[in-house]
Amino acid sequence: MWKRSPALASLWIAASLHAFQPDPAALRKLFEDALARRERAYGEADARTAQAARDLGLFLYRSGDAAASRRAMARTVQLDEKALGPNASQTLEDVATLASISPRAQAEPLLRRAAESADPVVAGPALTSLAEMRREAGDPTAAALLLRRALEKAEAADGRDGLTTALVLKALARVSPAKDAVPLLLRAISIDAASLGPGNAATIQDVRSLAALLRAAGEPAEAAKLESQFKISPGR
Repeated sequence: MWKRSPALASLWIAASLHAFQPDPAALRKLFEDALARRERAYGEADARTAQAARDLGLFLYRSGDAAASRRAMARTVQLDEKALGPNASQTLEDVATLASISPRAQAEPLLRRAAESADPVVAGPALTSLAEMRREAGDPTAAALLLRRALEKAEAADGRDGLTTALVLKALARVSPAKDAVPLLLRAISIDAASLGPGNAATIQDVRSLAALLRAAGEPAEAAKLESQFKISPGR
């Protein structure tokens, strides 16, 4: 949904390439040795040392060693804080990465920290993840509040008519009362139709969802009008 920063994207590409090498144990040692060399050469308060720790953490994750990956990413965050500061975009991006590989009880406070990032590409996904936790816990009101904040971040990162914005609008509609969900879905449909096309599967699914909501709210004529606009058979 959210665009990764160029730095994180390049790390995932590197990790993917390494995943196809034949000897994970040897590769792990290379990453560990690289981190040790940078610590000796540059010390802990240097972004290059944090980068080596990040590389190790992502490699361990791709290798399937979740516990070691969490330790490495926790170490990365500590190094980020020394080199860049506790509120730097990269620091909070790594906090969010650590949250994504942590048990729920540990992930939530990490996500709350990442959600305060000034970078919408970091804060937005953290907010949507927190909202999903609240939704699963049976608290749609809290989920909606978080998603309204995420919507602001999506608009800042991807524009008011971006597909990320549409996805957050649909997530917000799912936890909102019908009277609030209808305009949210209408806006999402408008974005999808303009970006993907009126006949795209995602657009059609959104139209069907809204038509069902309108019928449930006692507005069958509006539902039929919407389906006719998108050439969808009523109730299908």
